[in-house]
Amino acid sequence: MRAGGDEDEFAPARKTKKKLLLFVLLAVLLGGGGAGYKLVLAKEPSPYAAVPVPVPEEAGPVDLYYLDLDPLFIPFQTEKGARHKIVVMLSLEIPREREEDKLVRSLLPRLREAYVRALTSRPFPGTEDGSIETVYLKNRIRAANIEVLGIGIVNDVLVRDIRVLPG
Repeated sequence: MRAGGDEDEFAPARKTKKKLLLFVLLAVLLGGGGAGYKLVLAKEPSPYAAVPVPVPEEAGPVDLYYLDLDPLFIPFQTEKGARHKIVVMLSLEIPREREEDKLVRSLLPRLREAYVRALTSRPFPGTEDGSIETVYLKNRIRAANIEVLGIGIVNDVLVRDIRVLPG
């Protein structure tokens, strides 16, 4: 024993400090381990990583059907305000695999109405000198095809003839 004091009076304070230090250390380790797991191992997979790489199919000859449409008479206004009519003769390129030609034939009135609406909704570019922008015309008709039929039903739009009629 030492002179002037008892060793046992400091023993409970040391034990509680050790226990407290042990609990704090354990909490830090558990928190760090949980955070490390969350940041490194439990990441959500990237949406781009799950996209499978498409395997090219062996493309044989596709059986195509060309559906000739009746002439479309489309009134239009040029950018300067002159009113004209164009007569457009179109053919739609349709694959026969799933009998899409029957679907297109059944929806022809809707298609014709969609074509007229798409081509008369804005001034027609390139008509001041009597020429027609066929790229613009085909793009507007393709958009109407997708709107009415959906994607993949009509492969292409073939413009057989375009004529501009005055007034």
